[in-house]
Amino acid sequence: MGFVDLHTHSNVSDGLLTPTELVGQAERRGLRVLALTDHETVAGLAEAEAAAARSEIEFVPGVEINSDVDRHEVHVLGYYVDRHDPNLVAALAHLEQQRVERIDRMLAQLQIIDRPVDADRVREIAGPGTIGRPHVARAMIERGYVDSVSEAFDRYLASGRPGFVPRRRNDPEVAVRLIRGNGGVPVLAHPLTSGDVEATLRLLVPVGLMGMEVYYGEYDAATHEELRAIADSWNLIATGGSDYHGEGFKLGRDLGGPPVPMEAVIRLRDAAARIRVTSGRDSRDF
Repeated sequence: MGFVDLHTHSNVSDGLLTPTELVGQAERRGLRVLALTDHETVAGLAEAEAAAARSEIEFVPGVEINSDVDRHEVHVLGYYVDRHDPNLVAALAHLEQQRVERIDRMLAQLQIIDRPVDADRVREIAGPGTIGRPHVARAMIERGYVDSVSEAFDRYLASGRPGFVPRRRNDPEVAVRLIRGNGGVPVLAHPLTSGDVEATLRLLVPVGLMGMEVYYGEYDAATHEELRAIADSWNLIATGGSDYHGEGFKLGRDLGGPPVPMEAVIRLRDAAARIRVTSGRDSRDF
């Protein structure tokens, strides 16, 4: 188990734990550095930061923005983001509304295939969080359609499955510019989901991408090595994290599981300091 985890989610998006509980779990597991990177929201950062201040954990404020290239998902992580930036908050609120509309369409698809799920129950499960497919999956478990979140995705909610509805297309270049304009450090998350890693980097590095998630929770050691070589060849910061959503969410997503080096934190911290000196903080592209 590592001492750094730069990719986690709380119940402010689609995780199971509150930001305070997440920090507590990280402390019990001996983590030294924790980033909260909720989907399309920074609403949990203040609580997580306050909880970390009461512990010995160094906290990194973050966010994860979902986007697409062709048929593949491209997620962009932002580190050391300014949660008070009104342009960022407005952009994320717009993306959150897209999430709500997508989930409504997915529930309609499930109704068609005789797997009805109550929309109000999905919203109850989501609570204060940004609604997402894991909330639908948990409602499906309650209805007895599946036994786990992974099974719900594999049978119904993943791309190509009968309940899947693609997101409204959002370009990852815009996400990178949004984070850079905010003063944050943009990093490509779980790069293998992008389809073609090198093509994705050719698209995003010129517009400001500064890092790539190498030590991802579901990747094995050989993949870590392959991705580290790619990151080094592009002079990108090699980061990593578990993509933790809660206990038993998905195999390989254990909090603090990946061997993320402290070097990643140092390089991210230094990059953020440089960006804030030169950034025009233009995040009006969304």
